[in-house]
Amino acid sequence: MNLSRTIPVLALIATLVLAVTGCQTVKPGESDLKNRAQTTIGKPVIKVSNIRSDFNTTFYTAQTESGEYTCELPSGPMVALGSMGMGLGAQCTKQ
Repeated sequence: MNLSRTIPVLALIATLVLAVTGCQTVKPGESDLKNRAQTTIGKPVIKVSNIRSDFNTTFYTAQTESGEYTCELPSGPMVALGSMGMGLGAQCTKQ
């Protein structure tokens, strides 16, 4: 392959990888957390609270009419790269 074509192609790939991984390095929004919890639990979520993140996971509490659930959502650059920007579901456990 021609070197003059290889460098721009590699630069484009690197830019796309950075764009995809940058999507989930920021803590997910409250509405996104609420929607993912509703999908997992199967009940309407009234509110989310106690949101905290480490490098790979966002932890939060989802409140429904029937009680509270402790939820975990994979996040961070490695998850974004591995899932190619597609959202992963939350895992929720009733408290």
